Amino acid sequence: MPQGNTSYNGGSRAYNLFHHDQINEALSVIYNRTFSATFLNEARANAAGWRWNEITSNPQSPVGLPSDQINQIGTGSGAQAANVSFGSSLGSILNQWTYGYKDVATKITGRHTIKFGGDYTNLRYLSDPVGRPNYGFYNIWDFLNDAPSRESGGFNTVTGFPGGTRQDERENLFGAFVQDDWRILPNLTLHAGLRYSYFGSLSAQQNNLQVARFGSGSQRYTGMSIRVGGNLWDPQKGNFGPQFGLNWSPEVFHGNLTVRGGYGLNFNQEEIAISANTGNNPPVQGYYNFQYATPTDPGSNGADILYGISSSPTSLSGFASNPHTITSYNTANLPVAGNANVAIFGTGTGSLPTAYVNHYSLDTEYQIGKQLVASVGYQGSTSRHLINHETPNAPAVVQGLALNLLVTGGDYWTNSGSANNNALLIELKHPFVHHFSADAQFMWAKSMDTDGSGPYSEDPYFPENPAYSYGRSDYNIGKSLKIFGLWQPVIFHNEHGWAEKVIGGWSLSGIMNIHTGFPWSPNYGLPASLYCDNCGYYNLRPQYLGGGKNDRSNAAFEADTTQPASNFPNPGGAQVGNSYSNRYFNVPDYTAAITGPTFPGVRNALPGPPGSARNSFTGPGYRDVDASLSKAFGLPRMPVLGQNANLEIRADAFNLFNLLNLNPQSVANNVNSANFGQDTNAIGSRIIDFQARFSF
Repeated sequence: MPQGNTSYNGGSRAYNLFHHDQINEALSVIYNRTFSATFLNEARANAAGWRWNEITSNPQSPVGLPSDQINQIGTGSGAQAANVSFGSSLGSILNQWTYGYKDVATKITGRHTIKFGGDYTNLRYLSDPVGRPNYGFYNIWDFLNDAPSRESGGFNTVTGFPGGTRQDERENLFGAFVQDDWRILPNLTLHAGLRYSYFGSLSAQQNNLQVARFGSGSQRYTGMSIRVGGNLWDPQKGNFGPQFGLNWSPEVFHGNLTVRGGYGLNFNQEEIAISANTGNNPPVQGYYNFQYATPTDPGSNGADILYGISSSPTSLSGFASNPHTITSYNTANLPVAGNANVAIFGTGTGSLPTAYVNHYSLDTEYQIGKQLVASVGYQGSTSRHLINHETPNAPAVVQGLALNLLVTGGDYWTNSGSANNNALLIELKHPFVHHFSADAQFMWAKSMDTDGSGPYSEDPYFPENPAYSYGRSDYNIGKSLKIFGLWQPVIFHNEHGWAEKVIGGWSLSGIMNIHTGFPWSPNYGLPASLYCDNCGYYNLRPQYLGGGKNDRSNAAFEADTTQPASNFPNPGGAQVGNSYSNRYFNVPDYTAAITGPTFPGVRNALPGPPGSARNSFTGPGYRDVDASLSKAFGLPRMPVLGQNANLEIRADAFNLFNLLNLNPQSVANNVNSANFGQDTNAIGSRIIDFQARFSF
């Protein structure tokens, strides 16, 4: 299925005309074979992918001209502000495919229904970085005289040309299972199964994946090296996951009560979107920033700027090689001159424990009369070996190990994260009877983890101790209520009669959502980084002294000209040296945690335990009502169209009553800020869509 759009990406100028042409493809082949009345087999093959190349789909775009930024245009009081940019948008190249094959056999023998089979998945992901130089100028006169003060961008550190090295990345996944559904009694069925999962490592077809490895012992960081080629990790092979379940309807309740429950152990693969970051490792990819210290002083690398355009205004391949980006590497494949950003994945030693989840549930459902069904259930899970993100040097400081002089930054995707979730689920539903159905669902839940809302989240305390980062998930909702219903009246009982087609055909549905809000963390910003001066952690979680209110209404978070927020009135506050306190929070003296020698030196002290747990406060609650109203006009029975042809007019209202809801990600959380506790960004004002649809 082709998809595309054309727009002026960056302003209504001809060179900003930008085309996005995308192809989504999916193919499935299924073959069923019945060997006997009690034995059958299903084989399925799938292929799905999506791809685009925004370089070839924009042959008119002047990508051969660099991207320029001018700090100032004009002089005197009429001078225009800084950061005036020129240059067309630079697209990207993506090509991602998933190929799969699955075979499942079913055998019925007595009271047992046995299923067994296996599956294979092949993942293909293209990493083809493109690039061009970006230049900065002090003013318009420097621009007119071809005198940039800055050059930055990604370069191939072997050739010096903009961009990087292509990698056709691959992963292979295997699985096999057996499952027995045993109907012991007419009202009792037990389920038992076992699944084996194997998640192959990321590799590159060109065998040029850059794999970071730690050294051994006390040389763990100083002995770090980059290996080119091979697999990113050694896959774990013992991933056996048992599954158990039951379905029971006690006779004493005459079939009105059903009890379901179960336990399972599931393993999961690592995301290519995370592991593929290692493709930016030395020795073939580098990001450079050459910049003048002052207009008259090139500084340490300003003279390394190479200014020029491509040999063709519409070609990326004609830029000259900048010899100053060609880097010399030592035997560890780290740049001799230092300043390497290194992405480390897993343990950094080759092994990678597979992420797994224990999940368990118990649900009871009771039929009340003929028109109501009530259910009460519990669902829970515990997860281990989840991916967490931290900078590579901070853990070395915590472990008391010497830092590598050549590694100044990067990413460390460790698999030591954990999570758990527990939820009480209560539901009362009215099945579709007499053209009406309704459902009410209540959830009381708590989700805890070490990495917020996913592997890209980063907590300043995680390098010191993952337990310090353990707190409510960013998406945690304590209590929620959902009520929805559907009414489709039939005015005249002859649904094919002209009266029903003209007067009937109405449908009204609605849903109400209410929940208690998402969590957030108070913090205190620091003037320097924790752990080391380039470790990149600048926040502490203060100690909560109590006294604040717990109002989750919008009014408690809305801006007020006289005080930060009604939950924290008149906070006051004073900073004494490197400590801070106000009426509600206290930040102890953090001098030692942010002072110490420059890199590769480390801070004089670790940050210490946080003063409060992550996500210990709850933001504004949420209320919303959505509704849909439609009217279908039936058409007379006609050849080709048949007797069910109709024209439907439909209106969908989102946030029907235009209730104010505040953005949970916009709560001001710096305890030293004048607007602490406020949330001034609203979401989801009323939207009404109208549509017409003809069907037959």
